[in-house]
Amino acid sequence: MSRRIASGWRVESRSGSQVVLVRGQPVNHVLHAFLTVFSCLVWGVVWAGLALVNRVEREALTVDAQGRIVTVSAP
Repeated sequence: MSRRIASGWRVESRSGSQVVLVRGQPVNHVLHAFLTVFSCLVWGVVWAGLALVNRVEREALTVDAQGRIVTVSAP
C-alpha cells in the first residue's frame, strides 16, 4: 500500500480489513463553466479537454482469511 501512496494514490476510506484508494481529481465543472462564460467561450476548449482526459481511479484492497491482500479495481 505504501508503494501506491508514494505514486499518488490516497486513502478514501478504511475499515477493519479493507481500504479504498483513489487517484485523480474530478473536474470542477462549476468553476470551468464560470471561466467559460467570462472568457466568451474560449475556456470551453480547455474544459472539454480536461473532461475527456481526467479520470478518477479507485482500488479496494482487502485482506482475506489467509492474510493475502486482494486488489479489486472499481470504476
